[in-house]
Amino acid sequence: MHFRQSLAAPVAWGGRALLRNGPERAAVLQILKAALAAVIAWVVAADVLALPQPFLAPYAAVFVVEATVYRSVRYAAQQFGAMVGAVTVAAAVGHLIPSLTLALAVAVAAGLLLGQWRRLGDAGPWVGITALVIVTYGQATHEALLLARLAEGALGVAIGTVVNAALFPPVYADGARRATERLAAEMAELIAAMANGLRHNDIAGPAGEWVRRSYDLTGLVTEAEQAVSWSRESRRLNIRGRMPRRRTPPSDYRFSLAGLRAAAPYLQTMADALHAGVETGRFTPGPTAESRERFADLLDSLATVVRLRADADASDDDVGEALASARRLLDELDDRVLTAPGEAFGPALGLAGLLIPARRSLRELGAH
Repeated sequence: MHFRQSLAAPVAWGGRALLRNGPERAAVLQILKAALAAVIAWVVAADVLALPQPFLAPYAAVFVVEATVYRSVRYAAQQFGAMVGAVTVAAAVGHLIPSLTLALAVAVAAGLLLGQWRRLGDAGPWVGITALVIVTYGQATHEALLLARLAEGALGVAIGTVVNAALFPPVYADGARRATERLAAEMAELIAAMANGLRHNDIAGPAGEWVRRSYDLTGLVTEAEQAVSWSRESRRLNIRGRMPRRRTPPSDYRFSLAGLRAAAPYLQTMADALHAGVETGRFTPGPTAESRERFADLLDSLATVVRLRADADASDDDVGEALASARRLLDELDDRVLTAPGEAFGPALGLAGLLIPARRSLRELGAH
């Protein structure tokens, strides 16, 4: 059984890559591009230019086929900078230290020290490693061979970067859309659950679960932020350009996410208020059916606004109407809480604690 399950996972992964435009297919495309870049770099270095160690060109080409075009360009510069540093260290050590053993130690130490420079990024460790290879191969004192190493490296990073930028350059807008929509859906479902609990006078049982779900939103916010960051980065230096303009701007959902992220803590406040009402006995006896219905209507209206903020097909008018409707309900409840006599509609119900976080969440959702 375990063996069949271990076989099923890669088969399922391959099926998703073949049938669906998702992260699996994107990974396959990047793998194929890396292979193509390696072949092109090898042919050019070995057959066209007849360089003495052509394996360095495909080696460098594979390394720079990164997840985004921007990262390819950045890493290409870092990788070439690391090669220049390695050649410089190896040449200096080769000419100054006659002992191979001592030269090797100094080259590795100096290369790794130079690799700590933050501008070299992830390519930094390769300064010491490449210097080690050059010294042990006995090339440190041969200027022509050292220049050939630089030429091979430059050729590889150039070919890898061009292949990644020219052939299906990766764009991760779908990931940003999915993550933002998932966050909005969970927020709206939580608000709707609280509304349903109020409407049916079922607060005591699920109140603790509402609090847990409201705090779980923090993880979804983080996931959406990461996805939006990837989406924005994937558009930098990308020749595929931007997606068609819609209400959600071609800035990869960052404005929609900003509103949802700012509103999320107020949902935690609302869930905490309902849970506190249960624990302190403010809902015993429970709120009147009329008050519960009106507060439930407000929450349903708020849930509608949340859903629309992540819907790229929703127009500005749709969002504006939903916000206006929610604000009207909120103003009515404010007036009732302040002016209604007795206990029928007063802070003693415990529901008044929903009004301030509801108003602030609407403010945030309307501001972005």
